Amino acid sequence: YSFCTLLEKKNPPKNKMGKHTITEKKAKATCVDMKGHLMGRICGIVAKKLQNGEKVTLVRCEETNISGTHIRNKLKMLDFLRKRTLTNPGKGPFHHRAPSAMITRVIRGMITKNERNHQKRGRAALKRLVCFEGVPKNMERVKRVVCPQALRVLRLAPNRKYCRLGRLSHELGWKHQADVAKLEEERKVRGAKYFESKKATDKMWAEAKSEASKELPKQAKLLAQYGY
Repeated sequence: YSFCTLLEKKNPPKNKMGKHTITEKKAKATCVDMKGHLMGRICGIVAKKLQNGEKVTLVRCEETNISGTHIRNKLKMLDFLRKRTLTNPGKGPFHHRAPSAMITRVIRGMITKNERNHQKRGRAALKRLVCFEGVPKNMERVKRVVCPQALRVLRLAPNRKYCRLGRLSHELGWKHQADVAKLEEERKVRGAKYFESKKATDKMWAEAKSEASKELPKQAKLLAQYGY
């Protein structure tokens, strides 16, 4: 060995890159209420969030809107239902009737085929997506958000026609529209009851704070300086 080689073995250069270890970060989670959103616009935004590593849950998928008249969109869907592999229909394409499955398929199409089939990034992105019809019990207390860039009332001209995905799915073979509507009515009753109890609790807290402030004015003044 030469002197330089021996020196390198004793003191390896510090700028040599070792094996990279990926530290898993907790993904940011978002729950989106799909009611009143235009399907193409909201799906494009959700697809980008998924690719950026965020978890996205979509609720009330049956209330999503599609621009164009109902009959026009229905004819387009009926034409799509005819498409199949003639030699072996079991190979697809597969035609979903449930609104949540339809939206999942639209978002999947917005992630490139190369990514979702051959790269971990695309497959992992689709795993971070969850879609529901209605609002399940475990999501009732989760904060739901809307996306102004995709809301129909902000993005579609007032005189333009639109249709609802739930009705379209029902007429194409989705069998659970009545069940979801019944469960949603029950959820709204539970939500109203919870809201009333929350208002009463907040009122009691406000009264207790005002009484404590009167009894302890010095402490209340001190706390007010720090925003309490």
